[in-house]
Amino acid sequence: MQVEPQEVSLGWEIAVLTILGLSLMIAIGWYSYNKRLGADVDDFFSASKSLGFLIIGLTIFADSYSGNSFLGYAAETYRSGAWFLVYPQFMVAAVIGSLIVAPPLINLGLKWDYTSPIDYLEHRFNSRVAFIATFFLLWGTFVQFTEQFFAMGYLGNVASGGVVPYQLVIVLFAVVILLYVGLGGFRGTALSAAVQGTLMLFSLFLMLVLIGTLGGFTAQMETVWQEAPSKLTIPSDSTMRGWYSTIVLILLGLPTYIHIQQFYLGIKDAEDLKSTFRLQAPIFFFAAITLWIIGMFASGVFPGLSESGSEQVVPYLLGAFVQIEGGTLLPSLIALGVIMATLSTAGATVMVVSMVLAKDLYGRFIDPEAPDGRIINASRVFLALSLLVALGIAFQPSLTIWAWTELKFEFLLQATPLFVFGLYTHRVKNTPAIAGMLVGCAVAIALYLTGNSEVFSFHAGIVGLVVNSVVLLGGSYLSGQDEETERAKRILRYNSIAVADADDETAVRYVLPAQTKSFWIGLGIIIAVMVPWYAPDAWNARLAFGLPIWTWVTIGALVLETLFVVFSTYIWRPKPPRDSEQDVPREEEMPAD
Repeated sequence: MQVEPQEVSLGWEIAVLTILGLSLMIAIGWYSYNKRLGADVDDFFSASKSLGFLIIGLTIFADSYSGNSFLGYAAETYRSGAWFLVYPQFMVAAVIGSLIVAPPLINLGLKWDYTSPIDYLEHRFNSRVAFIATFFLLWGTFVQFTEQFFAMGYLGNVASGGVVPYQLVIVLFAVVILLYVGLGGFRGTALSAAVQGTLMLFSLFLMLVLIGTLGGFTAQMETVWQEAPSKLTIPSDSTMRGWYSTIVLILLGLPTYIHIQQFYLGIKDAEDLKSTFRLQAPIFFFAAITLWIIGMFASGVFPGLSESGSEQVVPYLLGAFVQIEGGTLLPSLIALGVIMATLSTAGATVMVVSMVLAKDLYGRFIDPEAPDGRIINASRVFLALSLLVALGIAFQPSLTIWAWTELKFEFLLQATPLFVFGLYTHRVKNTPAIAGMLVGCAVAIALYLTGNSEVFSFHAGIVGLVVNSVVLLGGSYLSGQDEETERAKRILRYNSIAVADADDETAVRYVLPAQTKSFWIGLGIIIAVMVPWYAPDAWNARLAFGLPIWTWVTIGALVLETLFVVFSTYIWRPKPPRDSEQDVPREEEMPAD
């Protein structure tokens, strides 16, 4: 079944649902404003670490699967074809990356009372390292925030049948974000995102229903085999090298997002963090594979779309349903889920951007004596300014959403070694850390400026990351151990020790996933099988639902990857009580703040 892509108004249903949804977000912001514990920075920016795993799990899902996921990744699947199975794989891989970063970070955060990841960077390293790293972290988060305006504008413009201009849509949503984030802070943003995540899951389920009403998946794959068979055949060697590069890019990049780390720091304890990962793994799998299915399905419904047209395949599918079935309620509910996806990520990212600018730059380097109330008010000013800058960039979009996604990770990755290595080894030192970030960034920029955004199909940011890591580790180990590394050793003794709060005298030492051989062996096996470099040409033959054999093998590897996340939460266990007590350091051994 093929139909003409059209901008079809979704009628009064989408207007009513959107008004109700936006009103609910503002109400949650007002509720959270009234629940605040005074003008307190820790409460405003981390909800005093009081949120449970269900809220945080849904929040991180809603934050990770944004408007650019619902629109941009489905669009990239449409353009690339079946090889974009890399998308669900790298989203689940991002959870694996978080299993490396989050457990030690929240343990240190509970012990040393970190409100934000920048607190960790300054405590573990020094203010110069924290200052430079902040700009890489802000880059990734601000681009992620700006991307949401593209998704808002595309959806609102098409869903209204072209009546509401793209620019007006993004202005209206910016006002709503300003209200509920400015009022509610971290608590309001997290509670809103949890509600948004629930609506997003419902929307994804309805997308599968929509596929059935528009002729089914198998019928559209027949069209793809006829119109664009290259979208279903085994990808080239260079594509598969790029596949691996993208997996590494996101595996290490998404856990480095400062807004993702901020939500992890809001978790109460290690057991809640385990539950969060067990919730995340199947949700991330379901969401990503559904959006891949949508992109492949659209390839059959709308063959031959231009690049700019492909960016709107999801709104076009909603319009196709209206043209064929005549109803607007189902596509309106789906559109509401996309709106919630966009709002959730936009709200979370701009909240953290304003926090970093106010607390970690203004409050740390410009006015260290500023009271908490002044810092909170400054964050609201930065919130408004960030919205204005993002609006200016988004008014005339020039790149595809996927292009922006790749670009943000290229430079965000240069802060990654401070977490991946700095959380586990005391040998990583300040001066090599600064040198690594600057050299790695310079390499990535030089490659871009010389037209080499990929080197042998590997992203420039990955090349920069490798150089960064070599400089960091080489410089740190060659300079030997000294007072700096001894201080780091005392701090990192708590990277696997869980305490209820900073003043708690009872503690349990855990064996973290990244501290076990089975985690790294399992990860090696997963990485080896997830890209189908081993697929023979015979696997191009069709199997179920019109998909070739190699895609089903790859989907099997994706299921294995998802199960690996759950497995990792079970090897993450407390040490036996006697061993744990021997390992817990005495308070007098800890460095002074």
